[in-house]
Amino acid sequence: MAIVKKFIPIDEVKAGMKTAEVVFNNNGNVLIWEDVVLDELTIERLKSIGVREMAIHIEQPQEISRRAYVDSPERFKLEYTLDLNKTKKMFQTIISGGNLEIEETDTIVESVFQKVDSNRNIIDSINQVRSIDEYTYYHSLNVSMLCMIIGKWLRLDSVHIKNLVKAGLLHDIGKAKVPLEILNKPGKLTESEFAEMKKHSEYGYLLVKNNGSISTEIARAILTHHEKEDGSGYPLGLTGDKLNLYSKIITVADIFDAMTANRVYKRKDTPFKVFELMQHGSFGVLDPIVLNTFLNNVTTYYIGSQVRLNTGEIGIVVFINSSNMSKPVVKVGERYIDTSISNIVRIEEFI
Repeated sequence: MAIVKKFIPIDEVKAGMKTAEVVFNNNGNVLIWEDVVLDELTIERLKSIGVREMAIHIEQPQEISRRAYVDSPERFKLEYTLDLNKTKKMFQTIISGGNLEIEETDTIVESVFQKVDSNRNIIDSINQVRSIDEYTYYHSLNVSMLCMIIGKWLRLDSVHIKNLVKAGLLHDIGKAKVPLEILNKPGKLTESEFAEMKKHSEYGYLLVKNNGSISTEIARAILTHHEKEDGSGYPLGLTGDKLNLYSKIITVADIFDAMTANRVYKRKDTPFKVFELMQHGSFGVLDPIVLNTFLNNVTTYYIGSQVRLNTGEIGIVVFINSSNMSKPVVKVGERYIDTSISNIVRIEEFI
């Protein structure tokens, strides 16, 4: 038998079942964590506060047994490296003057899509050390995976989720048309260089728009993934009502992965710093439904993380407050430090 995740109505949930995802209330507060064995009292409480369905670990016949090795960290790392090399080849073919090889692209999409339930491995891969000079390849693959899990958290169907994988993978494909001396410049871009860099979304759109294997919705998302809800983005200055859902999802995934990565011109921020900027600094810029869905889910995977405080102490994150996700409660030895109320202690580094 293989263990899979399945959403089932609360009336069908039985004592002894184990949760497969965190359950939140309407305010974004955690009601029950992932991997908790349920009892009758807990189930009744969840019913009483309006929970209608939840994700449960279910045993299924061995016909889907390939999931067992896909979810293994070792297998995931191996396949991630293979997909990364294929992504690099996809870009280099275009840099060399070739066309987008859609069969090779679809191979990567299928490989990513089979990991749809590998949330923990995906989050861990985002946090890994990356080669700075190959940032674009890592970023494209990571954004495709983040788009996939955001789509899942939004309860989209498998067709839309697979489209999101492809859109995320190709969102920066236009950078293959940007000169490498601009793309990998270690210092600040000049005004003209920045103007050229900003054309990558248009270049990407032109690369895919006439490809019959890429839908209009995906092509449009590639074109508009730097647009913002308030119309302050580029290249068209569109407002949120003119953007499709794929574009809104890519924007959130793109920002999170970019800010948590070392770049040629800046060092990465800690995930907690990024949570702060996204939660409190993106009003009117990011779609609130997509953003809150992402933050309410992704932050739970950082509980148990080791962090270094500005005091030099090493601690473990034990609780994340949904109203202030960047300032969790950290356990140091036998002490609990609530960084949201401390004027002195803050997280310096994610370990």
